[in-house]
Amino acid sequence: MKKITFAMVIITIALSFGMSFFSNPLLANTENNRTESRDKYLNIMIVNKPQYYMVKKIIKEKNNAEYMFTNEKDISEFKYSEDVLNNISNMDLFIYSGTSFEPWSDSLISELKKGSLGIINLARGIKLLNYGHDNDTKENPYYFEGIEEYKIALYNVKAAIQDRDPQNRDYYEENYNEAIKNFDTSIKEYSEKIKSLSEYKFITLNNDFDYLTKSLNLNTIQLDNHELSEFIKINNLDPKKIIIIVDGEKGTKLDLSGYNTIKLWKYYGDMSFDDLILYNIKELSKWAKPNEVVNSSNAK
Repeated sequence: MKKITFAMVIITIALSFGMSFFSNPLLANTENNRTESRDKYLNIMIVNKPQYYMVKKIIKEKNNAEYMFTNEKDISEFKYSEDVLNNISNMDLFIYSGTSFEPWSDSLISELKKGSLGIINLARGIKLLNYGHDNDTKENPYYFEGIEEYKIALYNVKAAIQDRDPQNRDYYEENYNEAIKNFDTSIKEYSEKIKSLSEYKFITLNNDFDYLTKSLNLNTIQLDNHELSEFIKINNLDPKKIIIIVDGEKGTKLDLSGYNTIKLWKYYGDMSFDDLILYNIKELSKWAKPNEVVNSSNAK
């Protein structure tokens, strides 16, 4: 019995030495791995799909991004629950417009469990325009139609993600620069056509397109309570040189037969904001004067 016990002790000691011998290098490697920089995997919650496209321009396939809504009506009528609060609270970043576009955002944010959650207001640094609506004046929520406003919002996305994942700061910076370069190149293609629209007066029916028209330096005038024909006479407008901007989604109840009209979109849930801006610019460009044909005599 003693021999068996002694043998077991010898085996136990041998195993202990063996485990120590083989495990020490593993422990050293584990410690080294801890000191090595690792990619941080972020979980990002975004309110709407166009904002999601902005985030994807920065992160591409790195990190996880999810959005809550596509169409504007669902955003406006949203009522959040405890499950929604818990879901967002467990994310690394929550990104929202920061305007009345999400009328529930202030209330929702106040109830979130902040912890390590980063809350990003895309409108930070943007000079918001006033918005006359239902006999009330408030901030105009459609800033993402504006060229410079869009760039600022995209910068806010980039900066927030860099702050949460500084190890990949250069990667996000490169993606941001690439997105801005592509955007600028696309807009530049239509710059001369947009300039040629200076001969037109654009009649707007509300403030929905203010950011876009200001970005493009369009000559605009907003319809007041007068009938359209009377409004044109009062303001000494040439009916042949006016273009009426109509909301592509809501349309208008006005009888616009016989007048030049153009349908633009202030928000389109399945389209990224940069594509929305470019779409509207392309539609406006259709009214541009064709390039003048150079006479052969002048070309000599």
